[in-house]
Amino acid sequence: MVAFPFRLIALFSACFLALIVSVLRADNTLPPPPVHYFNDAVGLVSPAVATQLDQELKSFDRKTSTQIVVWIAPGLPTNSSLDDNAQRLYTAWHLGTKKLSNGVLLLVVPTTHQIRIQTGYGLEGALPDALCKRIIDDVMGPAFQRGDYNQGMTAGVAAIMKATAGEYQASPLRKKKAPPTWQRIFFSPFGLFLLMIIIPSLLRWRSRRQGLENSGGGWFLGGFGGGMGGGSAGDDDWGGFSGGGGDSGGGGAGGGW
Repeated sequence: MVAFPFRLIALFSACFLALIVSVLRADNTLPPPPVHYFNDAVGLVSPAVATQLDQELKSFDRKTSTQIVVWIAPGLPTNSSLDDNAQRLYTAWHLGTKKLSNGVLLLVVPTTHQIRIQTGYGLEGALPDALCKRIIDDVMGPAFQRGDYNQGMTAGVAAIMKATAGEYQASPLRKKKAPPTWQRIFFSPFGLFLLMIIIPSLLRWRSRRQGLENSGGGWFLGGFGGGMGGGSAGDDDWGGFSGGGGDSGGGGAGGGW
């Protein structure tokens, strides 16, 4: 009779737990999912322009189901490149619908003068890398160089909306989902299979919980405080931004000014 490999199971379980902890700690460097479409953590643009762009992006999502989210960040995490940070933010925030992945992340980092347009799988045709690069270099960059951030952001957002308009039809009105829960983690010889399923679900749950805990923080994401002012994104039934489950394969382009 073959002895059951309890030591092997215990070793695998310990490695499994260590991997989960390391993944969650790595995710701590990311801001929680935003509650607005336009998010300015440094006050780069005026409150009036921020309000206008947020309403336009909100309306665009309602009409086309394409989610365009702007994140003007105070900086990049240590040992993280612009492209890597954009990919991680997109994955954590789940822009676009799960079925179509029709989302766009416009990441601006004023401290390093960097811009990145990250596209979801479903918009790589409507918004190819070359077009993303042109929007950064020809539309946003020149205005930013003049110090006219209001005009640069307005023109950049308009160019992205124009490129993606008409690609998808609007989906039925979405309601914000309650944060998902997970029951328990089972350890067994099939741990490798569980690892591939549990960790993505765990990260989604954690991001949703942080988003709810930090909601209502004005134009900034939780943890960055005030300084910009402005009101809420709107009081109608549509609500604010809520990721739809989309993902990105790294499409888009980066640049600077």
